[in-house]
Amino acid sequence: MTEIDGSAFKAGQKEQWDSVAEAWRKWWPSIERDAGSVSEALAKIIEVKPGHRILDVSTGIGEPAVTLARLVGPQGSVLATDQSTTMLTVAQERIADEELNNIELLEADTEALNLLTNEFDGAVCRWGLMFLPDVQAGLQKIRMSLKPGAKFAATVWSTPDRVPFASLPMAVAHEVLNPPPAPPPANAPGIFSLGAPGELEATLQTAGFRDVTPVHQELVFELDSPEQYCEWLSDLTPPIRAMLVDRPPEQIEDFWSAVKERATAFVNEDGTFAIPNFAPTAVGKK
Repeated sequence: MTEIDGSAFKAGQKEQWDSVAEAWRKWWPSIERDAGSVSEALAKIIEVKPGHRILDVSTGIGEPAVTLARLVGPQGSVLATDQSTTMLTVAQERIADEELNNIELLEADTEALNLLTNEFDGAVCRWGLMFLPDVQAGLQKIRMSLKPGAKFAATVWSTPDRVPFASLPMAVAHEVLNPPPAPPPANAPGIFSLGAPGELEATLQTAGFRDVTPVHQELVFELDSPEQYCEWLSDLTPPIRAMLVDRPPEQIEDFWSAVKERATAFVNEDGTFAIPNFAPTAVGKK
């Protein structure tokens, strides 16, 4: 089995996410309209209350941090971390627009978080754990920072068959592009790396979390059309951008044409476009 270089992988991830921050600024109202329910669910299952201090790992452009900040109120606070400088810049703009004064942003590698022991009343991670080369190292840092009995909840993406928004373009790429994209190493982090049934729960248990419980969540992304879905993918997804770099123009055109055609399967009778996805979630106690 090929071993990945964790440092190099994280540096590449940082570069990729930095490169799409402007697109996330453009699309965040649409994204949070659909993904906001996941932020709310994470807050609910860790039992956020006014006055709490909460940790949000891999916050990206500021979610679930903004949702959490409203719930903890002015007497509470949120520490939101991410390794992407430019994503945090967008997060800061959103926080300012919301006139929130109880969120602190920290540029940090989750695997190397330097936090106080027993500091937080709860912690969340929305779609971040699956990108960690050493997920146990990251979870140990998170667990250490929690007060005894405090809860941590994480959401990841399921297996490809249950996450068509991401698996559809990758399937098309292997059919249309020549040569097809090289498969990642079997042990490489990625969007589906913690998605197998029971895997997220087992990962939290290995890290020492107690009373780990699964929570089933479905998330539907709604867009205007298959054409807009293609624009959305092109703007927001670093793996697709990387996959198409240096491809001949005709291959790129064929790729997007095939994605658009395949996406028509998610057009409803009323003409709306809605693509459902499963997002496994688990919660455990320190």
